[in-house]
This record gives sequence, structure tokens and C-alpha cells, in this order.
Amino acid sequence: VSRWDRACSPPIGNLASGRTLLTISGCCGDTSHHHNPCPHPPASPHLCPEDPHPPAHMTDDPFLHPETWWASGAGTAMPTQQDEIQLDLETQFCLSHVVLVFRSPRPAAMAIERSADFGKTWEALKLFAHNCSTEFGLSDDFSQPGSLCTSRYTSATPCSGGEVILRTLEPSTTKTLDPYSPQALARLTLTNLRIRLLKAQTCLAPPNTPAEGTKPTASALASTNTAENSASVPYAIFTLLARGTCLCHGHAEHCVPYNSSQDTRKHSNMQVSGRCLCTHHTTGDHCEKCAPLYNDRPWRPANGSSGEPNPCQCECHGHANSCHFSQRAWLSSSGTSGGVCDDCQHNTAGRRCQRCRHGYHRHPSLHLNSPHACTCWCDPQGSLPLRPGEEGPWCHPRSGQCHCKSGVGGTSCSHCLPGYWGYGEEGCKPCACPHSCDPTSGLCLDQVFNVPSGGKIPDLDHMFPAEEEVQWSKELAVSALHYTKCSCKEKKLRSVSDLCKTKHDYIKASVLSAQDKGSYAEVQVKVRKVLRSGQVAVYLGITSIYPLSWTSRGCTCPILNPMEYLLAGPEEAGTGRLLVTMQSVAVPWTPRLGLLISEGLRNGCP
Repeated sequence: VSRWDRACSPPIGNLASGRTLLTISGCCGDTSHHHNPCPHPPASPHLCPEDPHPPAHMTDDPFLHPETWWASGAGTAMPTQQDEIQLDLETQFCLSHVVLVFRSPRPAAMAIERSADFGKTWEALKLFAHNCSTEFGLSDDFSQPGSLCTSRYTSATPCSGGEVILRTLEPSTTKTLDPYSPQALARLTLTNLRIRLLKAQTCLAPPNTPAEGTKPTASALASTNTAENSASVPYAIFTLLARGTCLCHGHAEHCVPYNSSQDTRKHSNMQVSGRCLCTHHTTGDHCEKCAPLYNDRPWRPANGSSGEPNPCQCECHGHANSCHFSQRAWLSSSGTSGGVCDDCQHNTAGRRCQRCRHGYHRHPSLHLNSPHACTCWCDPQGSLPLRPGEEGPWCHPRSGQCHCKSGVGGTSCSHCLPGYWGYGEEGCKPCACPHSCDPTSGLCLDQVFNVPSGGKIPDLDHMFPAEEEVQWSKELAVSALHYTKCSCKEKKLRSVSDLCKTKHDYIKASVLSAQDKGSYAEVQVKVRKVLRSGQVAVYLGITSIYPLSWTSRGCTCPILNPMEYLLAGPEEAGTGRLLVTMQSVAVPWTPRLGLLISEGLRNGCP
């Protein structure tokens, strides 16, 4: 299971390792620390002797340094009967338990406290006393479970090596309580730890003395030395272990130093770092909020009991850099979605950038995540200028049709309508002819032919007496055949693979009419469905296709009658016009054919 699919937990370590421990008896006038626990530093700090047992000895490795310890007042002339050990952290951490291993007898009374606001206020985690009623006026949790005070770990014996253990969460609740829940974090979170040693006691157990006539053993001597040294100082501690981890709410597996700008972890055996490397689309020093692009629902911590990661999420289809949470949207969706994408790009709009903004239309063959999914290209020469308040071009949201000037046609307003000529800044001018005219020169054409493409073109020698033969490339099979009768050998569609091999545009279209333009033919069709577009976008609505140009006595193939066809043809290099050639497919449309072609193009073409 990847870390994206489950709650995360950073490694646990000793929060005291690699950090400075402050003590009242060890200050000796040192006021360099911001949180100085010394109430009255000595007037002559230069008289303080060197401390042979500093607080740092409580956090060194007990396996590498088994004979080091901290001694209360070891660096002063007058040992005190009360002392404090304070650990100040740079940010919030989670504390799981505290273990103290004493070299001296354990205190008769002590308190372990924590602060979650950098020392402004303190709260007792546990009080320890041989007599809770006498020392703190509280019941013993032996007689009253749940009491803040306990007599556990307060016996003077063993004289050395005695432990004091605090579990931040009661063992009975750890199996049922989610460690990332607000209730648990209210108990686990801290910025400062303070151990108040309130009442010392001496060990009454006699040291192990050797039998008469025998030589003392090394262990007996060590025990004797321990007892003697313990008598000279009220408190001595081998080890302070404050087990905890960085506070990440279940959204990180690793942490880096809090005041570092690095975003990659470096292994450190000494210090537990405080800034989380967040996952689950969360951010912040403690992964306490959703990242800018993932605010579809309120931030939640992971669930440490069930393992649910509760990641942040928001769907903007790649058209926004951030989204914010809207309580109104959340309530209106019955608590399922509240994300609102900010500043939708690529001409998109909507709460999730899921639709095209006004004046643009959805490209039928591009995925919604494409930056070109919403498009509109209007020829500036043939389209009307923008209306007041509009920005950029304007297209019909469904057909993509631009607003054209007078006499101008085409989806992008790129040419003159039939019966008009002189495409330019003013649009197109009406033909001054009884029937039609050349769209470029305006010269009259005597007749408009409704040509089922493939029908015989009438003799036009009187209109174009000096027409030159057109040279065709091998890529476009010539259909200008000089016979008295038109004869077309049409391409047959045997299987979907035949269609896939053509690599053409695929459309369902109704043939409306055909016109002889002199040097070429233009067939007007209504595109009803676009199965695939090539390099040139094909849109729904009325458009033109162009059978291969012919000579004045030529014919066009394949034959197109006024009905619905499946058309597959190439695009003309340079102009992008859709051509109908001998390599094209022109098959009468049926619903079954449409289903087979759609499935084939979706599943069968590489």
C-alpha cells in the first residue's frame, strides 16, 4: 500500500536528543537562554566551578556512555532540595511517553508538566508523590482511578537505577482512540516539557557489604560509591527519554529541521526534526491545511485507527492553479463537494473549470483536460468586431460559428457565401449577376449546377476557353476522366481496419448541394457528427467539402447524392480544406454503421 492510500506516521525518537536541557541548579548565572528557569542567578557567575555532570549527560547514548549522569547542584557549592529540568522545543511536537532513570533515589514528590504555547501556560501531565494527599491534596490513582496524582515510581528503592515512567495516553485508550483526533492531540501536543523535582529522599537500604574476611567486589564498591554520591546531591539522573515525533496529523512520513528551507530529508540519528514533508495534497509546517489546488472539502487529519488518509482534493481539469473552499457550495452539495477553482484559464469557466466561457465552444475531439479544449478562431477580416464588454473572439458555444460580416460565410468567416464576391475588410459584395459570380473577380457565371458529385459536368468551353489542365500529385488520385460518360470505381469499405488505414477526417454529413466554381467544385454539406478530426478542426453545422478539381470536360468521383453519408477524406495541404478523392470513403449512413465505426475508431485504430 502506498503512502497515498493510508495514514502516515513519522519515526519516533527522543525529543531531548540534540537539544539543550536547562536546569535551575545548573544555570549558575547563565542568562543567555531566552527561557531561563533560574529564578535568582548567582551574583558572581565566574566563581562557579566546572560542572562534571552537566544536563547533556542525560541524553547521551547509555550504551556508549553508561557511566555518565546529571547531578543536581554538582556545579554549585550548595545543592538545592528542589530542582527543575526544562526542554524548550522550536515548534509543536507530539509526546508519547517520558522515561527517567535515576542514579539517586527517586524523588518523594515530583511533577511532569507540559506547555503547548511556548511556556505561556503550563499543565501538569502527572504528579508523583509518596503521599498524594499530603503533597498535592489529591487522591492516589491506586484508590481513585483517573486521579492526576500517583504513588507509583516514588519508592526510594532501588537506591540507583529506579525508573519513573509517564505514558501521555492511558494504555486503556490507545486501542480505541485515534491518535490524530482533536481529543488525542489535545493531550499529546507540546512545545515545552518541564520536570519539577520537588522533594528528595534518601535510600535506607544498606549497601551490599562483603562477608567478613572477604575482599569487596567491584559491584559492591560501585554500590557503595553510588550511595555516598547520592547523599551528596539530592537528585542524579542517568537518562531522560522524551519519546515523541513531529506533529503531522497523519499526512507525512518524514520531517526536516523546522528552520530549514530544505524539502528533502537527510538521515540524522540525533535530533527529531519539526517540519513535515507533507503528502495527501496537504501543506503547512504540520500539514494542517490543504494545498492551494486541493480545497474541495474541509481539511481533515488522517485517521490513525482505520488508516484512512483523508486526502485533500479538488478537480479543476488542469485549468487552474488553486481552488478555495466554499461553505455555500459544500452545503448545497449536501456535504460532498465545496471546492471552487480560482481564475480558470484556457477560456474555461465554472466551479470546476468544466465548461467553456462565453464566446468559446468545446472542441469535440479533445479531452476536457486539454488546454485547447475550449477554442474559437474567427478570421479578423471576415468576422464582426467585438461587442461592447466582450473580450477576445466570439463563437457559438455549440457549433463554433463566428459572427460574420455581410456576405461572409464559413464557421470562422473565412470566405464569401454563394452569390457574393470580393472577400475583404468590408465583408463580401453581392454578385451583380442573374445566377452567380466568381467569388474572387465577380465575373458572372451563367449557371449554377446542382451536381450530384459524379454527374457529368456540362461543356463549359464557352466560359473558360483557355483553361489549363491541372497536374495532380500521386497522393490524390485523379478523378478527372475524359470520357463521354462518367465512370467511377469507388473505394469499398470492407472492415473497420480499412477505415483506420486512411488516417482521414471522419464525419457523418448530409449532402445539400454542389456548385461548379469554374476551376473547382464545392459541395455544401451539413455535418451532423464528428467521429474524428485531423489537423483541421471539423465542427457541427454547414460546411463545404471539395471534390478534386476537374478540367472543363471532367467528372468527379466518388458519387455523392443528396442524402446522409459516412465521409472519410484527407485535408488539402496549405488550405486545410476537406477533399473528397478516389481514396476517400463515401458510404450511405446507417445507425448500425455508425455504431461499428464509433467502436472501431475508439478501440480498433492504433
